[in-house]
Amino acid sequence: MKTRITICFTLIASISSYLMAAGPAIGFAVANGSFMVDNSTISGNASIFDGSTLSTERAASKLQLNNGVRLQLGSESRVRVYEGRAVLEKGVGQLTASAAYPVEARTLHISSAEPNTVARVQLDGATGVVVSTVSGAVRVTNATGILIANLGAGRAASFDPQAGAAAPTKVSGCLLKKDGKFIIVDTTTNVTMELQGGVLEKELGNHVEVTGVAASSATTVSGASQLIYVSSMKRISKGSCASVAKAVGAAGAVGAAAGAAGMGVAATAAIVGGVAVAGTAGGLAASGTFSGSSATSSASR
Repeated sequence: MKTRITICFTLIASISSYLMAAGPAIGFAVANGSFMVDNSTISGNASIFDGSTLSTERAASKLQLNNGVRLQLGSESRVRVYEGRAVLEKGVGQLTASAAYPVEARTLHISSAEPNTVARVQLDGATGVVVSTVSGAVRVTNATGILIANLGAGRAASFDPQAGAAAPTKVSGCLLKKDGKFIIVDTTTNVTMELQGGVLEKELGNHVEVTGVAASSATTVSGASQLIYVSSMKRISKGSCASVAKAVGAAGAVGAAAGAAGMGVAATAAIVGGVAVAGTAGGLAASGTFSGSSATSSASR
């Protein structure tokens, strides 16, 4: 009898220690089917703690965090969830957030830039990531915090980190002047960069392609994410930069050819911060990706 009591007390103590270490729940997950939380199979719903790993098989699932963030996880997907971030380890997820709550996907950080943003993130192949903005706007940065892309509603892009730390920068967009300095607003990524070097003045107000090297020093132009030393430049089209200049508060888009931003100019692949970026047409809008999930019930305890 004494031995049984001792075992019971030991078991209670172990469970109490585990719960204290786990801390309070940060939200809950629910699905119309089974899923796994920290290697335990769950049917219906379950509380989520800081650092919990959620995995799905056939059934998609939905997470509701106490901070208001919602995260839908597609079938055959896996995510590790923290109070201040989520790490997508497999498959596809959809983030709905009013605050900047980043989803980490490989070396990239994807976070909302506007209230009520809905963004989809999918791991693609061995190294790639596809990001699609359903509503609102998102910012994509690399592992060191460099801004890689600004994606507004309806925009989607594929990202592929390049091997080696010395990958060149390659962008194409409107060449303008702001604060007395040259800048380029890349068409694919919607990122503004300061430019130095080369013969820039003659192409002011035109759509150009620039190849260069990112400087270690900070940019001196407001709104610019990086300073790029230009090694080569070629014109893609003349003019068509007036609305871009207005949007970023820049000068240089003058003349009869200056019309709507990027009119008649197709976006090309860019390399920014060691990441290759290309625009995609369909994004992650495939029907059924997040079907079979519901977040109307409360968490089980």
